[in-house]
Amino acid sequence: MEAYSEEQSPRAPHHGCLWGCLGGFVAVAVVLMAVFGYGAWYFYKGFSNDSRIALIVSTMRENGQAVAVLGKDIQVREVQLHTFDYATGRGGTASYVLNVEGSHDHGTVKADLDISHQPKIKLLILTDSEGRSYYLIGAPPPNPMMQNSI
Repeated sequence: MEAYSEEQSPRAPHHGCLWGCLGGFVAVAVVLMAVFGYGAWYFYKGFSNDSRIALIVSTMRENGQAVAVLGKDIQVREVQLHTFDYATGRGGTASYVLNVEGSHDHGTVKADLDISHQPKIKLLILTDSEGRSYYLIGAPPPNPMMQNSI
């Protein structure tokens, strides 16, 4: 009787931890690049479909003071800041800081909106290229130097 012998095939080299770690790193890098890419796209060009930004721009185009400062054909060039604040049961607010440009000048717009039902602009401040602020909607804060200290 012949002795039973098992032939073992040579094992392929395993890279174990190297390929596992490298694969995980590549997966995380791809996800981060996708998130960053979408964020960059939104903040530079993806805002054109945002109905709230469209409301802000249309309000500025109809405002005589904004047209006098920036000129006609007011457009958003960049979204600097976009935040939401939701309060349970009360709706929410959205804040935007936009770089805008018209036919005469460019500037920055800060807008606070009430988004509980239909979006409504509560505060709209235009700052021109020289740093002058114009309150298009909403009142400026009171000057503390003009208040009576008694």
